[in-house]
Amino acid sequence: MPEKKRVLPKPGSPELSVLATESHRVLYKFLYERRNDPPTMREIRAHVADVLGEALSQTDRRVRDLRDHFEVLAVRSGAEHRYRLEGWSKVKKAGSRKALSRRVRAEVLSPKRCAQCGRTPLDHGVVLDVDHKVPREWGGNDELDNLQPLCVECNSGKKDFYATYDAYAAEIRAASAHVEPHGRIGELLKAFRGDWAPSSLIGVVASMQQYQEDWQRRLRELRLLGWKISSKKERDPITGRINTWYRAEAWTPWPSGTIRAEVDRLAPYTKRGRS
Repeated sequence: MPEKKRVLPKPGSPELSVLATESHRVLYKFLYERRNDPPTMREIRAHVADVLGEALSQTDRRVRDLRDHFEVLAVRSGAEHRYRLEGWSKVKKAGSRKALSRRVRAEVLSPKRCAQCGRTPLDHGVVLDVDHKVPREWGGNDELDNLQPLCVECNSGKKDFYATYDAYAAEIRAASAHVEPHGRIGELLKAFRGDWAPSSLIGVVASMQQYQEDWQRRLRELRLLGWKISSKKERDPITGRINTWYRAEAWTPWPSGTIRAEVDRLAPYTKRGRS
């Protein structure tokens, strides 16, 4: 028997006791009332700052926390994204999200420099925050090798960019679980169902279990397995930079053994066929 869909609770409902603080409930109420006219992140930040006086980094964290219980989709609208409250989260949560300990925060922030822009609190007056390289929503954990110091501005920009792909969060999480980089790349391309995937996102997913310096080579090697992959260069509407985009137009089932072994087996044969 199909599971009955849970209706979104109205603001003030006892069901909202799952939200940790009044700040979360203020955010929920704003998104609930704007369901037919979803706000941009700028509008969300302005509203929360006006009501509660919270810093931008705190507002971004509240949005992430809200996704522990509710589905909040980022829908592109021109150059920005609008955040639409859809319903209860379809992903089962193991429990409340645990805050990082003060010791871990101190260790991550000890370089005293933003890992993205290089600015420091002393020289540039920036505020540093702990960032998850791979977001928790995409399967990232709280291990030290998944944490880095980012200034509030870079952290906010990164989260806005990643939120572009929140609609694919379940697929990204599934792709990240594949033990081989070829598999992670391939599963991500399949998840886009023929749409273009940016190289910046592919690189992140490819390196989720271990860093891949040459993930582009892994992607090219998928063609040895019979995959048809096309590419294009285009300006990213979010970052403004020229990015390479990839699309899987056709693919084959994964081999029964390891993908690496099958690629190595086919590579010499392919080279001989070209000579």
